[in-house]
Amino acid sequence: MLSLTPMTQADYDDYLATAATTFASEKVKAGTWNEQLAFQRASETYQRLLPNGIKTPDNYFYRIDQDKTKVGVLWLAKSHDNPEAAFIYDLYIFKDYQNQGIGTEALQLADDEARQLGFKRIAFHVFGHNERALHVYQKSGFEITDINLEKPL
Repeated sequence: MLSLTPMTQADYDDYLATAATTFASEKVKAGTWNEQLAFQRASETYQRLLPNGIKTPDNYFYRIDQDKTKVGVLWLAKSHDNPEAAFIYDLYIFKDYQNQGIGTEALQLADDEARQLGFKRIAFHVFGHNERALHVYQKSGFEITDINLEKPL
């Protein structure tokens, strides 16, 4: 059975140890940032968004557990654009557990949790190169609200 468990400080520390690096590599892969500055920019972004770490108001961190085994992480926060919306900053299913329907089920748990927190909507960002994730999100009821396009010159 899949469940969300609030992160402990130790869980958060483990998450943060790799989160900025992962975010930086995704921004480089998307062509948004250059490799030399990506980690610095990612670290600055996390510091700006989470000045008080796990205790930053309006941010909610969860382990995604399958029967007591940690299979992923979820970071929800109050949207800066719409206070009635939760924004999923991160949803990551560990590689050994991908392609088993866990992401789809975790999205449903995220919906339920956001509803319990009083939110009326839920939003998400996905990198354009992550077609597999986009398919899962659309299958789960997310609709595209903005599309940025770019081409090399």
